[in-house]
Amino acid sequence: MTDNRTEKTAGRKSARPEAQAGARLEASSGSPEALPPAPWQRTPTRAPRRRRDPITQEMIVETALSILDTEGLDGLSMRRIAEELDTGAASLYWHVGSKDGLLDLLFDHVIGEQQVPSPDPERWQQQLKEVARTQRATILRHRDIVAVSLGRVPMGPHALRYSEKVLAILRAGGVPDWLAVAGQHLLIAVVNGFTLDETSTEPGSVSQPAEGEHRGGEHRGGEHRGGARRGGTHGDDGRDDGGAAPQLSQDDASRYLASLPPGQFPNLTALAGHFSSVDPDERFELLLDIFVDGLAQRAAAR
Repeated sequence: MTDNRTEKTAGRKSARPEAQAGARLEASSGSPEALPPAPWQRTPTRAPRRRRDPITQEMIVETALSILDTEGLDGLSMRRIAEELDTGAASLYWHVGSKDGLLDLLFDHVIGEQQVPSPDPERWQQQLKEVARTQRATILRHRDIVAVSLGRVPMGPHALRYSEKVLAILRAGGVPDWLAVAGQHLLIAVVNGFTLDETSTEPGSVSQPAEGEHRGGEHRGGEHRGGARRGGTHGDDGRDDGGAAPQLSQDDASRYLASLPPGQFPNLTALAGHFSSVDPDERFELLLDIFVDGLAQRAAAR
């Protein structure tokens, strides 16, 4: 009896490390390992509590994104989100900490929508252009998201995985480490600047889409449909119905430049025709060619 008990006890003891290892393996094969909080994180790290209502952090972020897409950044407030969720603003703060914390989560959520291809060393330049096209399409789909991103350090879980994948493409293509980091940051800046120009009427202004226009960044015939728009509706006096000065189109600018005194402006008048309307997709592809070709040449010269 003593020997049997000893054998059983020994068997249990010897099986315990394997069971523990199996549990660790099972845990590691599930969701990704939790990331440490960034030092500037502005959202609370709390375990979800049992509530009478079904409000979650994810629900708040999705609601905020819907409001951002339809009403713009100026229309996005904690009170407006609470109104949409039929709750009080205080309950939102418990989940996201502050409005800045919410915008951090919102920005990271949008970054997570972007798909990045697996690295292919032979196609790294084409893949980088695909990344840029996806970024532009995402920005055009979500009104004012560039404005949300300003001043924010993208270090959320989606942003980290996004950066990891883009850097993998650059390093697989033989781009030196320092240039890979600089290239990724500059590509984001270049695309943000291009799309900010596409979706704005004038610096600091956000106009509402006209009735009948599609929201959410639909692209139709090279023209962005959503967010702020160029031109506007003008009354008989040539001014915007809201009292703002009308925005000049590229064709207006071209005609004006052509009318300048050629003796004073020989280059502007000679090239005036090139300032007329150009398809934004063509301009964006040219921008990508210039950027990626330059990056490749710098990488080859290392």
